[in-house]
Amino acid sequence: MRKSIQGLLVSGLIVTSTGLAGCSVTSDAAEHYAVSAPLSVKFEIPKVLKADQEKQYRFGATLWQDQKAVKEAEYVHFEIWKADGTLRYSMEPADETKPGVYSIEKKLPKEGLYYIKVHASSNGAMIMPTRQFIVGELSANDLKILQGGAKPAGGSSGHHH
Repeated sequence: MRKSIQGLLVSGLIVTSTGLAGCSVTSDAAEHYAVSAPLSVKFEIPKVLKADQEKQYRFGATLWQDQKAVKEAEYVHFEIWKADGTLRYSMEPADETKPGVYSIEKKLPKEGLYYIKVHASSNGAMIMPTRQFIVGELSANDLKILQGGAKPAGGSSGHHH
């Protein structure tokens, strides 16, 4: 019984290694796959932000690919949240205000540390960068987050495109 199991294992290894020998990678394999240029984003965040219940602030992102502004991207969504989790604007589509420039307007009623994330896709490439920004003064908890002593409330809800 033991010899028959060993015989089966050896036979299996021979068949497997023979089968894999035909699956080698050719030197020109990379040329058979499409290569898309990476996307990059330049954030446009207002320099002075004060907590305000009424004022709308404009946040923007210029999307680049192959050193050109990306006009009519497949999608560009913005997501903004306060680091302590007390305010969250879920992901929503941005408007293309100029060729390659996408923006959204939001109220920032509370002071503190915020994050903005852009979800963008064009020509098969995707990017999701995040930036921090400050509205008014930082709280003690915000300072802890910046110093690495506390975890910020999460960003994306896990929604995928």
